[in-house]
Amino acid sequence: MYRRLIYLTVLLFLCSCERVIELDLKGVDAKYVVEGTLSDRAGDCRVLITQTKDFDQNNDFPGVQGALVYIRIHGDNPASTPGDTVHLTETEPGVYEAPAFAGMSGETYTLEVALDESRFTATSTMPAKVNLDTLYVTNENYFGETWKLANLILPDPAGVENFYRCIQYINGKKSEQLFLLDDDLVDGLDFESKLYMDPGLDDDERIHSGDSLTVELLCIDRAVYKYWMSLDQSSRGNGSPITPANPVSNLRGGALGYFSAHTTQSRTIVVP
Repeated sequence: MYRRLIYLTVLLFLCSCERVIELDLKGVDAKYVVEGTLSDRAGDCRVLITQTKDFDQNNDFPGVQGALVYIRIHGDNPASTPGDTVHLTETEPGVYEAPAFAGMSGETYTLEVALDESRFTATSTMPAKVNLDTLYVTNENYFGETWKLANLILPDPAGVENFYRCIQYINGKKSEQLFLLDDDLVDGLDFESKLYMDPGLDDDERIHSGDSLTVELLCIDRAVYKYWMSLDQSSRGNGSPITPANPVSNLRGGALGYFSAHTTQSRTIVVP
């Protein structure tokens, strides 16, 4: 009985010590987000401009209107004209395009964005195109299940630093997963790579027999590779002691995002 009274006394004391802690969460200033792409294919020159929101706001990110957006050509490729500038037109709120403009391998481009009192710039060099020779699917024992995974083969050029990003489409639907490759260990060899998918995907997001499978291969420069790699590491919560954090960007002026001048090639198969 005495022990029970001590227990009840301690319990009442602990309950009386409960406190409601109110967190003073500080808001952050909105930042512009610039996502620019230019490929060697006409119709791919596009810049999207949005703004970040505070943590207590909704996830709707409307486009930012009224920006002046240009891409300046440096003239590194003998076929280009140095100093030429391409103006991108706002085709819908926050979307700026130059539909007829296609880039060239070996050329360096600078994106320039003027918005209110802000000015953002980023420079990217379009690498040489590496062909996506072969696309096929294999059955893999993947976390105790059988998965179909895309495989690709490409002839990596010798003596040249190469970085790649792959985009996968299943029945026309783009996968949100990042697939990044580099030739650090396969320089000059036939590069064979398997596109490992997130094991947490639902069954309807996986590859199945009869699906139309498309893989797009982008040859990107080092700065853009670092952007996507840091974004991937941040989203997974590894690779950095301060994650999640803003990815490494080639943009200057305080905006988030990136500008990528890249080549592109895709292959499509029907999955057996």
